[in-house]
Amino acid sequence: MSAQPPPVGDPHDIQFRVGPLVLDPHVLIYSTLMLLTAYALFDEGTELLVEGAWAGLIGITIAPLFALSMAHAFSDALDTQIRTGHRLTGAERRKIAADNLQYMYIGVPPILLLGILTPLEWDANDAVGLIVVLGLLSLAFWGAFAAYRAGLSWVRQLTFALGYGFMGLLVLLVELAITH
Repeated sequence: MSAQPPPVGDPHDIQFRVGPLVLDPHVLIYSTLMLLTAYALFDEGTELLVEGAWAGLIGITIAPLFALSMAHAFSDALDTQIRTGHRLTGAERRKIAADNLQYMYIGVPPILLLGILTPLEWDANDAVGLIVVLGLLSLAFWGAFAAYRAGLSWVRQLTFALGYGFMGLLVLLVELAITH
């Protein structure tokens, strides 16, 4: 958390608003990677996506994002107090809470998708695989968007999309190699 928000119109401040929500690409990308590594460790054998497996997957979705959100809030609270030399005000607490709640937002699409796939009794591993592929595609999107923001050609945007999608896959493969 910076001491002062960027000036209005700052080209480096590319937060998006979706209704009342403020979305920061940095937070969305970071939490996507964290969630994908949690999903990469998932293995239910051949269990169908029924209520028990669905509840377990909801836990796998929420737990790492909640831990990430709380870790950042904890760090931001201490950082603010160290930098300002005073206790947190109510306004500072609310800002820290709102800023760090963003880490939880990335769990909404997978939970909704799991809610759709559960009545269809999908295989739990296939459902997780689909979520991982969609997460990797979102990283590819952010790579293309970064190239677009940099004013690069569509060919370079495609190159960035493929490169960042591949880097996301590499992160997952390293995680799997370390844990298995």
